[in-house]
Amino acid sequence: MILKRIAYSLVAFLAFISFLWLDFYLPQRELALIVGTEVKRVDSDGLVTSRNPADGQVRDVYYISTNRNWDDPTGPIKERVFRNEDTGLWFPFYFKFNSADVQARAKAFEQNKELVVITSYGWRLNMFSMFPNIVTINQATPETSTYSIRRYIGVGLWAAFFVTVTVWMRRRFNKNT
Repeated sequence: MILKRIAYSLVAFLAFISFLWLDFYLPQRELALIVGTEVKRVDSDGLVTSRNPADGQVRDVYYISTNRNWDDPTGPIKERVFRNEDTGLWFPFYFKFNSADVQARAKAFEQNKELVVITSYGWRLNMFSMFPNIVTINQATPETSTYSIRRYIGVGLWAAFFVTVTVWMRRRFNKNT
């Protein structure tokens, strides 16, 4: 009985952790209006400033500020900031090498005040100064959808795997009793 509880608890814990991992890395899409773009110089321990001088290799990180209340200008402002960095050949495997081009497109969309669809991954965690990373920016059309098929397929496969594991465990435990 105690072994059964431990096994189910372990599977539930692994399901929770793996779901968080999937939620972070699978792409999500949203409609937004770009209201600002900027470049900041960072090193391994954060933003390079007079209080935090560069103490190693330095790189430029692009940031894109958006506003998501274009449909209700009188409502509360829903601002969101995105990071725009290359992923290169390493994990996550988005093979993004065009962050400067994405930043130029973002600047053009900002100047033209056009609604865009942003595909990104990651979470915005203020406490850790974490920003979601943009993968692509495209102009929105009237029929633009924010559904991400990769996200739904990934979560569907994840759910199918954990349902299969749970059913297998239940059969195994019922067989032994």
